[in-house]
Amino acid sequence: MKSLRGRLLIAAPGLTDPNFHRTVVLIAAHSETGTLGLILNRETDTDFAEVWRRISTQPCARTEKLRHGGPVTGSLMALHDQRPQADILVADGIYVATELAAMESLAASAEGRVLFYAGHAGWGPGQLEDELAEGSWLLATASAEHVFDLWDAASLWKTAATAAGRREVHELVEPRHIPEDPRAN
Repeated sequence: MKSLRGRLLIAAPGLTDPNFHRTVVLIAAHSETGTLGLILNRETDTDFAEVWRRISTQPCARTEKLRHGGPVTGSLMALHDQRPQADILVADGIYVATELAAMESLAASAEGRVLFYAGHAGWGPGQLEDELAEGSWLLATASAEHVFDLWDAASLWKTAATAAGRREVHELVEPRHIPEDPRAN
């Protein structure tokens, strides 16, 4: 099985599950035991600093909103670009922190790019592969821009879905079969 770690799961237009409708999910871990992902385009109305005060007595220099990572409840996580604080390596320049010490360091500094998440997306063994086979998701390679650039929810989904759709069409249709002017078809 080839790992999907570092890939984007883009909800197909027909995916109506309210947990994932029009979402873009970053796959942080993927193996035969299951998959862990974080939804990139769901921000809450809650200031992260409010939540931090309930978790730690350490200072918080962050002003971002808390993100909704998915329907599975669990401990706080952070997506970030600070290699020394990485508990999980996702891709170049994209890391996940799950340990409190790493998150305290990330919260205390205004340096770098950090997104804090409550909840995550999770799939059991083979579950995600079944959903991919059903056509519920499109796949794309993740970049730091997908993760950290300031996207609104609709724009990230639309941009990622369009790019993934074009890639799938190009895999199905050889370039020599694409007319110079597709309108002439």
